[in-house]
Parts: sequence; C-alpha cells; structure tokens
Amino acid sequence: MKFSVNKADLFASLQKIIGVIPTKTTIPILSNILLTLEDSKLKLAATDLEISMDTACDVSDAEKGALTIPARKFFEIIRELPDLPVTVETDERNHVKVKTEKGVYKLIGESEDEFPRIDVEDADFEFYLSSEKLNRMIDKTIFAVSTDELRTTLMGVYMQILANELRMIATDGHRLAKITHTAFPGDEKTGSVVLPTKALQLVQRNIDDEERIKVSVGDNHVTFTCGDTKIYSKLIEGQFPNYERVIPLDNQLKMYVNKDLLISAVRRVSIFSNQYTHQIKFALSPSSLMIQAEDVEVGGEAQESLPVDYTGDKLEIGYNAAYLLDILRHLEYEEILFNLKDATSAAVITPSEQDADEDLLMLLMPIRLNDSI
Repeated sequence: MKFSVNKADLFASLQKIIGVIPTKTTIPILSNILLTLEDSKLKLAATDLEISMDTACDVSDAEKGALTIPARKFFEIIRELPDLPVTVETDERNHVKVKTEKGVYKLIGESEDEFPRIDVEDADFEFYLSSEKLNRMIDKTIFAVSTDELRTTLMGVYMQILANELRMIATDGHRLAKITHTAFPGDEKTGSVVLPTKALQLVQRNIDDEERIKVSVGDNHVTFTCGDTKIYSKLIEGQFPNYERVIPLDNQLKMYVNKDLLISAVRRVSIFSNQYTHQIKFALSPSSLMIQAEDVEVGGEAQESLPVDYTGDKLEIGYNAAYLLDILRHLEYEEILFNLKDATSAAVITPSEQDADEDLLMLLMPIRLNDSI
C-alpha cells in the first residue's frame, strides 16, 4: 500500500476515530487502526468491539492495500508533523514508513486479517435529523447519565421514537433531563432504545453543523451516518425505568428566577456547603429566595438573597448544589421556572418559555435538610 495525502486531511480523519480506541485492552489488535486503500480513497476504521467507527479521506498516488497500524503512535506522529504532504508506504512484512520532506518515521503494522470484523445487522427503521438538533438533544441529556455500573440501563440515554415526537431522557436517580423534539417528522414505526454514552460523545465530536444525520436502529444496535463517517454501536440491554412516573404533575407553586443570578449565588454559597453532600437550602418567601449553606464539620456558613417571582407560602427545600448547577448550565435561557410542591417532592425546572419545536424539562430531587441549617 502506498499513498500521499495532505497532513491536515489525514489528521482530521484520525481525530475522528481515535476516541474509539480503548485506553486499556486485553486484545492488542484493538489498539490499532485498520487502513484500507482503494480507488484513491483511504478508509480508516477502529473498534472496541462495542462501538465501531469508520471514516475516509481522499489521497493521491495511491496503490491499494490494507493493514492495521498502532493507533496512538500513528496519531501522535501525524499530529506533530508540519503542515506538509505526507507519503505512507508499507511492504509485505507490514512495515510502515511515514515520510515528509523533513524526515522518515517507521512503524510496525499487522495484517488486516487480525482485525475484528463487525457485522452490522439490517436496521428495523431509519430517520434523519439535523446535526444541530441531534447535538442539542444529546447535550441536554447526557450530563444526567448515571455512572453506577450496577444500574446499566441508567448509564445511557433513553431514546423514544414516537409517531410525531422524538424524545431523549437521562437520569441517575437524583436528577432527570428530558428533551422532546415536537416537530419530528416520524412515521408509523415507533420504538425505544438505550444509547451508550461513549457512542453519543463520539457523535457529538464528529458531526458537522451543515449536515444531516441518518440514524439507523436495529434490534441491538444503532448506526449514525454523517457523510463519510459512520458510527456503529451496540445498544444497552435492559428495561429503562418508567421515567414518567417520577415527573410530578401537581406541582402548583411556581418560582421564576433569573438564571445567571441564581447560578452566581449558588456557586458562592455552595463554597460553604459540605464537601460530600453539597447541600444548600432554598428558603422561599413571596418575592424572595434565600440560599443558605453551612458545613458544621469545618465551620463556616453563607447565605444570599435573590429577588424572584413567587407568591406562594413560605417553603424550605434542600438541594445538592452540584446537581442544581449542572441543570442550570444546560438551560441557556434568561429566565427559569421552578415548579414546586413541598420539601419532599421533586422540582420540575424548565425555561419560562419553550422553543417552538421542543419541550425541555429537568427534574431535581430534594435532599433532607440538616437541622443546623
């Protein structure tokens, strides 16, 4: 195999797939990238057996062939090369030479026969989504995914495909994020799957704002296709919990607050919260919100008052400041609405006004207040 390529083009392709390469593996070949060259198109592929990805770039002076090459070493040398044409040559022993006018770099590859082949099943249904919308739906949910390996179904984002809606939901049991694309051009085929976090992160890093994404869903896999790039992932098996049961429908108390003011106040007050529980207290009274924190173990306390639009009775609720800040950072609106009930019920947090084609909702569970606060 032999080809010449612009360094920037090759590096862009390597940047896309390097995230698939496992940092630790008991199968050495998974640390390699498969290079396949045919008809002046270089195809690059990587897999960790759960997720596979391939992309391509145009090359010149091509002689077809295929082999695998150590991914991180190849990535690092291409990254550090000056922005000059690069020539890559291999021989029958799978020795690889990377040449520029500045130098020669040699690596040892392996036969493509050793690289695992991932068989992609036929999709049960497919749909297209703008890259902007898909990226937004991932961004608004992925932060709430659980890291508890004993609850595997919560370690991914739940995607529901309905006749006229596309929903994504994530929860770790303490908070929940749900976004609905209400202008989804669906059809009669519906379904639901749990998408792995790593696959969604790869999608976010590799989609172009100008392109549409084809999403193909099968019995146990999903494939995202964007131009020359394809990401294949196995689905997380198991039943996602009935999230709709935990979203309260009778939260009648409403608090409207400026998001940026609230974030700033919570950040300052939470400095004085317990380092493990991150507990802060909301003390609500008409037109005012008092935020308080105290760490009785090391001493120190803080409180700060904010103007809010609230007309209900006095109410005191405890929250985890870290979870609350995460939610607020993913609501890029000037004014936020808290729908509340009492000190033991979840808060439903939404923009004060929804965008035209979506419904965005965050849920935060309260924590029991310490008597000292």
